[in-house]
Amino acid sequence: MKVTFIQPSMGKIKGEKYVKSWQMQPLSMAVLGGMTPKDVEINFYDDRFDEIPYNDDSDLVAITTETYTAQRGYKIADGFRERGIPVVIGGIQTSLVPNEARAHADSVAIGDSEFIWPEIIKDLRNGKLQPTYTAQPRKGILPHVSPRRELFDKGKYVSLEMVETGRGCPFTCDFCSIAGSYDGSFRTKNVKDIVKDIEGLEGRTLYFVDDNFVSNLRRTKDLCKALVPLGKKWFSHGSINMANDAELLKLMEKSGCANILIGFESLNPKNLEDMGKSWGVAVRGYTEAINKLRDHGVTIYGTFVFGYDHDTPDDFKRTLDFAIEQKFALAAFNHLVPFPGTPLYSRLQKQDRLLDNEWWLNPQYRFGEVAFKPANMSAETLAEKCFECREDFYSYSSTFKRMFDFKANCRDPMQAIIYLAANLVSKKGIAQRQWWPVGSEIERKELDSGRGAFGYANPIYRGKKEETILLGD
Repeated sequence: MKVTFIQPSMGKIKGEKYVKSWQMQPLSMAVLGGMTPKDVEINFYDDRFDEIPYNDDSDLVAITTETYTAQRGYKIADGFRERGIPVVIGGIQTSLVPNEARAHADSVAIGDSEFIWPEIIKDLRNGKLQPTYTAQPRKGILPHVSPRRELFDKGKYVSLEMVETGRGCPFTCDFCSIAGSYDGSFRTKNVKDIVKDIEGLEGRTLYFVDDNFVSNLRRTKDLCKALVPLGKKWFSHGSINMANDAELLKLMEKSGCANILIGFESLNPKNLEDMGKSWGVAVRGYTEAINKLRDHGVTIYGTFVFGYDHDTPDDFKRTLDFAIEQKFALAAFNHLVPFPGTPLYSRLQKQDRLLDNEWWLNPQYRFGEVAFKPANMSAETLAEKCFECREDFYSYSSTFKRMFDFKANCRDPMQAIIYLAANLVSKKGIAQRQWWPVGSEIERKELDSGRGAFGYANPIYRGKKEETILLGD
C-alpha cells in the first residue's frame, strides 16, 4: 500500500524561489509519517519546492491545510480525485471549517491527527474509508510520536530543527485560529520523550513550534532543566507574563533560549480588551518585562496587529517607535486577519464588514491584502501603514540602532551574526512577501498591475509609477 503526503504552498510565482522565511520543515507531515506502519510506502511532496505528480499510483493522498494554503490545497486535491485517487484533508483549516474541505475530499480529518491517522490507515486497508474522522477534545498529556524526519530533503529548508513540546494555548484571543480550534486548551508531551527526540537530532538550533511555550510554567521549567546538558540553542513563542517568573528566566537562559516571539498585539489597552487579551498589560509595564528578558540574554521578536476599532493612523508610528526603542531583534507589523471559525470572523460578518466572506478562496486575493472594513481608516490605508512599518523597522538605520544591545541582540559575536543575518533576510523578504499569490501559480507579470481582490494598490507601488515598476524591484 502506498500513501502520498502533500504539503501545499500558499501559491507560487513561476520561475521564482519561495519566500525564504516560509521554508520551515512541515513537522505535521513527519508526525503522520511516524504513525504510518513501516509496511506502507510513503511519498512526500512539498508544493513549495516540488512538482506535484498527479499520476502517482497512490492508494491515498493526505493533504494538510491552513487558511492561507487552503485554496492551493483544494486545487491539488481536485487534481488527484479527477484521476480516481482518494484524498483525505486535515489540518487546522479543516478543523475550523470542515464543510469547506468536504467538497474537495473523500474524507476529512477533524482535530489532532494522533487520534485519527491510525484509524484512517486501518480503514484504508479494509477498503472502508469513512467520510469523516473526528478527534474528540482531550486534556492532559499529548501522545508522543517520533517524527519521521527522513522524509525531508533538509537542504531545502531553513536550518532549524522543528520540535513540538505542547499544543494549544490557554488564552482565547478572538482573532487567533489556534484559540478558535482548541478553545483555550493546552496539552503537553512527556519531557523524557521530548528530550529523547532532541537527542537524535543533528542540528544545534531548535525551533519549538508550540503556540505558547510557557503556557504551563512548571512543565516549561522541567523541560528547560532537561535541555541544559544538551547544549542547544532554541527559539519559540511565549507570552509577556513569563517575565514575572525569575526562576523561569534563569532556566531559559541556561538552557539556551536565544529568541522568544511575543505577541504584544497592541499598545492600546482598549484594543487588548476587545481581542480578549487584557492580561497582556498585566502587572507591570511592557518596558520592565522586556528588560527582564534582555537581562537574561533573550532577544525578542515582537508582533503587533493593527485594525481593531480603537486603532487610528497615529498608532502606527507610536508602535514602530516603541519596537525600535525597545531594541527588538525582530518585529512583525500585521493587519488584522479574520480567520474563519474565530469570534472575530463572526463579529465582522454580522457587522457586514467582510469584503468577501470567503476571502481566502478568492482567486485574486494576495498576501498582505486587508479583507475587512476597518473602523477608522480604509482597508488600503491599513495595508499601506503596515507595509511602511515593516520597511522602517528593517531599514539600515533601525537595524544599526537596535544592534547596540549588548545584553541580548549582540551579547557575543555569534549572537551579533545571527541578529544581522536575520534582519537582512527579513529586509529582503518584505517586498517579496507582499502581494504573494494565494492559491494560484502565476507569472510575475500577472502581478504587475499591483492590485488584488479588492481593487486597491499594492503598497510596494506607493509613490511609484505603476506602469514602469515590477513587484520585487
